[in-house]
Amino acid sequence: MSRQGAWLQILNQEGYEVYSWRKPPQAPSHYTPSEMVFYNIYSGALEGYTTFCGTAVLEGYKWSYVLGFPLAQVAKYQLVYSPQNLRSYLLVALLSFILVPILVFIVMGYIFGRSLTEPLFQIITAIQQLAQGAYGQWPEKGLYREVFHSLNRLAEALKQSEAERQKTEQMREEWIQNLSHDLKTPLASIKGYGELLGDEHYRFTEEEVKTYARIIRRKAEYMEELLEDLKLTQTLKRGLVPLKRRQEDLVALLREIIVDILNHPRYQKRQIFFHPQQEHIFWPVDKQLLQRAFTNLIFNAVIHNDAGTEIHVSIEQADRPRITIRDNGRGISPEDLSKLFQRYYRGTNTEENHQGSGLGLAIAKQILELHGGSIEVASTLGKGTSFTVTL
Repeated sequence: MSRQGAWLQILNQEGYEVYSWRKPPQAPSHYTPSEMVFYNIYSGALEGYTTFCGTAVLEGYKWSYVLGFPLAQVAKYQLVYSPQNLRSYLLVALLSFILVPILVFIVMGYIFGRSLTEPLFQIITAIQQLAQGAYGQWPEKGLYREVFHSLNRLAEALKQSEAERQKTEQMREEWIQNLSHDLKTPLASIKGYGELLGDEHYRFTEEEVKTYARIIRRKAEYMEELLEDLKLTQTLKRGLVPLKRRQEDLVALLREIIVDILNHPRYQKRQIFFHPQQEHIFWPVDKQLLQRAFTNLIFNAVIHNDAGTEIHVSIEQADRPRITIRDNGRGISPEDLSKLFQRYYRGTNTEENHQGSGLGLAIAKQILELHGGSIEVASTLGKGTSFTVTL
């Protein structure tokens, strides 16, 4: 107690001091009953001190005491309450401690739940829009920004795919119209000559019958070639053509193709030059398919250029055979060049009197890729075109 600065007074029954210990100077030597009550209740009633007053009975005599502490060490405060209202106060406090956190949790849960569910609704809406063909863009932010980023990439990919599909569909429709026209022309000839030969009122010479028969056969062969092209490109597309690889002389193969084209009555005067860098170049290929591919490529240079166009075919071998088909003809526009190997596509520089399936270059590319090769094309309008094939 001495460390806390306490002091003590002992009083008799009349309130006079009979003993003191470390009493401060401002402490009185006599206390009335009301002063005892006052000093006992309030901190600082005696300046600078908190006092406690009480009584004790010793050998039948009733003593009083005053015990003091410095305010810096001990202080006391008075609490006044109504016992009748205490229960209601406690109930309100208890409800406050329970309801307030619950309300806070509800509000926070609603806010947090909304922050989670709103983006989910946006994601669901975005997926529904994609399913309906609406390829929009969504803000990439918040908790689901990676999801929205993926949706935007998917939308862009679907948009491009749809654009390509529409282009392909348009080309397919144009090709069907062209093919229909190309088939109608020989069919009309076949039908006309057939009806003419079947006319009982007309007598044909043997030479006329042979001529008409040759025309009917040529038209039928042309129709057969168109249908064969369509069948072949579909078979190649599905990878259903088995390769029958054998060691073949590519120099001899190309020379044979060029000779066959120049032996055609319509192309006898065309200028096709062959430049083999080696006398023989052997490579494992399917001769029939590769012959078809190179025939299409060289024939393409023949039919899409004027009669005076020079066509140069060269072949060399380093680690792999490389074949170049170059001409100094009309050239190909950048727009046509980007679509050159697409199925059903016919370039804008195709002659009106030329008939074909529109599948020749696509078939050539498919056959070369089936062999593990590649084909590149470079062209300038008015200067010519060059195809480079690497097996």
